[in-house]
Amino acid sequence: MLLNCTNHPYDTWADAQREAATEQFGEVVDFPFPKVEPTWDTERLRLEVGAYADKVEALRPDAVFAAGEFTFLFMLVDRLLTDGIEVMASCSVRNTVETRDANGNNVKTSVFVFERFRPYARWHDGKTQGADRVDDKKE
Repeated sequence: MLLNCTNHPYDTWADAQREAATEQFGEVVDFPFPKVEPTWDTERLRLEVGAYADKVEALRPDAVFAAGEFTFLFMLVDRLLTDGIEVMASCSVRNTVETRDANGNNVKTSVFVFERFRPYARWHDGKTQGADRVDDKKE
């Protein structure tokens, strides 16, 4: 089971992303990413991440798809990887068009086209360094 720890419910994903998720992981379960307050200090953030990670781990997912507020996400990914849970990111191509509105303002519209899931890995993990990157090779 892939646990969707984002604020983008599975049923709102593009067809290609839903198909890739179910092909790779079977079931997808939504588990909303929490609201992260900008007033939290590092210690409060650590406590909130710990509580959230405990709930994630209790669901015993095969993998976690995580996206959200950067500092919370960084701590969450670190915790889950430490505890042996695979964490995934989505890889997309961004197609951007810039136009000018009636008031002369620049308007940028981006459409993200899902390509694949990529596992998070630590820099110091020798499996992902240099030209031997397994996840970058096309079979």
